[in-house]
Amino acid sequence: MSEQLLSPKVLGYWTREQLHDTPDESGFFCVFRAARDPETNEMDVQELLYVGEHRSARYGLEHHPDHDKWAAFLQPGEELWYAVGLVGHPNRERLTAAMINAHKPRFNNGSQYRDRFPFDETTVHIYGKKHKLQSIFTVESHA
Repeated sequence: MSEQLLSPKVLGYWTREQLHDTPDESGFFCVFRAARDPETNEMDVQELLYVGEHRSARYGLEHHPDHDKWAAFLQPGEELWYAVGLVGHPNRERLTAAMINAHKPRFNNGSQYRDRFPFDETTVHIYGKKHKLQSIFTVESHA
């Protein structure tokens, strides 16, 4: 392996009822807590809760076992929103590991990547629906 630049476009946002509309392609997915912005009164992303990956981002989201756990965390009036970043199989785990390591989402506490990054230095440049995500970050190997 070697240093790598990954530049995924993050697509979204979808609600639980709209997950059937997410891409049925290889990628990572983000689960967010959304709530009304007090200034605009519009629903907006407030916090990244979880990052996962699957050979079908749609299947990974629709069949994830933690939906109830995520929903139980929400306050009244809040919603779960989902976003997807498409990435091929060769880089999917590395990108997901970098996202978890850099953002440390609360529901990834048990992830092996939260405090350990077993890949070579990886720089990620996110574009698209990146609210509450770091736009550009580098994660260094620390196995």
